[in-house]
Amino acid sequence: MESKSYIEKILSSEDSSKKEKLMECLSNIIDKYNSEDKEEIERKLYELAEGKVLNEERARYLIEKMKPFGKKWELTDTENVRNNSGYGDIRPIDFWIVMNSAYNDYNDIFKEDVGLYARFSKDFIMDEDAVEDKVYYYFTMIPKE
Repeated sequence: MESKSYIEKILSSEDSSKKEKLMECLSNIIDKYNSEDKEEIERKLYELAEGKVLNEERARYLIEKMKPFGKKWELTDTENVRNNSGYGDIRPIDFWIVMNSAYNDYNDIFKEDVGLYARFSKDFIMDEDAVEDKVYYYFTMIPKE
């Protein structure tokens, strides 16, 4: 029996302790990879678990690492801006991360004009000739770790 068959058998088992041991085993194996390979594996696992969208935890992590200012706005702040600007068709987390990114990258241009950050964020996200899942790809592939 090959490893894939063992994994399938464990995953179909009702015994949660087997699944927990499988997760521990796989985690230990992944930890042995070099950082580049480990990052790629973890990205693939994230995509399997969450899809190609940023969840709040991942977005918060990325926002806090932004340079030079880090986080300017909390999710609730950008949620108010998003709703008041009529951008209800944009995912709240996408709007949050793009607004914070814009603050870090264009503060010398936009200064403290929240409306400019909002319009920029909407245009960035709704870019009609961009790939699907643009925000996910941009923030997982572009920034330096």
